[in-house]
Amino acid sequence: MTRLTNTVVAMLLLSPVVAFAGPDYDEIAANLVNQSLSVQPGEVIQISGTPDQMELISATYVAVAKAGGEPIVTLNLPEATKRAMMESDIKHLERTSTAPVLLTKIIDGFISVASVQDPDLFADVPEERLAAIRRAGTPVNHVFRNAKFRSVSLGQTGGIPTEGYAATIGADADDMRAMFWKALAVSPQQINDAAAIVNGMLSPGVDIHVESDLGTDLRFRIADNAPRVNAGRTTDVEVAVGPRQVWLPAGEAYAIVEPGSAQGTLVVRKAMFRGKPIENLKLRFDNGRLTDVDGKGASMLEDFFASSDEASSMLSVVDIGLNPHSQTPRGSDYMSWEMGGMVTLVIGNNAWAGGDNGGDGSFSVHVPGASVAAGGSRLTANGQLPSHVMAVYKR
Repeated sequence: MTRLTNTVVAMLLLSPVVAFAGPDYDEIAANLVNQSLSVQPGEVIQISGTPDQMELISATYVAVAKAGGEPIVTLNLPEATKRAMMESDIKHLERTSTAPVLLTKIIDGFISVASVQDPDLFADVPEERLAAIRRAGTPVNHVFRNAKFRSVSLGQTGGIPTEGYAATIGADADDMRAMFWKALAVSPQQINDAAAIVNGMLSPGVDIHVESDLGTDLRFRIADNAPRVNAGRTTDVEVAVGPRQVWLPAGEAYAIVEPGSAQGTLVVRKAMFRGKPIENLKLRFDNGRLTDVDGKGASMLEDFFASSDEASSMLSVVDIGLNPHSQTPRGSDYMSWEMGGMVTLVIGNNAWAGGDNGGDGSFSVHVPGASVAAGGSRLTANGQLPSHVMAVYKR
């Protein structure tokens, strides 16, 4: 079960990132295995990724073996996946796969090291076929909600940076990679300390107000579920039941939105959905539900919501980025969950965050430059975290 990373982005001009020197894959793999997933002797660990990440996949295989684990490698093949979607009889797409459920019974941990070469690869797949796949996956998602595995995914929005992905968002690939690996190195303990402050303001029952200069004026309430943290270590994820999941680069505090509480309007300058741009996206909510979608190029997003179940149109998660070294590469449109001060709102399935929304689809919206009030406290101001939160990174 993964959260979707369709995002709303805005252009920011920030200071240049230092020249990219290249990652040490053995060190990165060791951190994934020993720090993020905490692999123990005898555990079965599935390592998955795209073919262009074979060097890192190989290093991770070795690191799992050195920790005493039993590595299994699977490859994600995007082009083949698309062909299967397009060429298979739709009755096969509608059938629920048993393989993912069986894997959760034998696998203790999952490590994903994927990248995106072609962001709009699936944009021309008919919505009817995508909807069939979503519906078929709903029973699997219900099983995953109670499964006891751990997972770490390296690569947030867009995955591990590539030349192809960087070109689509107007970023220099070396700048983007340098930012990515620098953000990956932030101390999990510092992120945990920052998240403790933020989650203290995201306590159950607190009223949230999100505003922006573009016209966002959205109010909702935090649900009774305990807020969570993504500090990059599965041991930091406190769950009574279900998987412990983290995404890297880390740096998030997130909470469940009380169903039916969202009221108002969300406005962003630019959105990307399945690799295609949406300009001046405006989303309206009434009694928690998305009631109107407006924007240039928004027809595909409208079709998505029209073909999804009712739960998929409910505002369900608020996520606050905490990573001080994750920032938009100069001159690009890139935005990601972990960026310090980034506000991300999720519509639809929130099982990954510990919620009860089991909708067959979800859509996440990054809201750059947002100001968030939590009760009587200021959580972000114009896309910036308060000084007492940032102070933890100077200790």
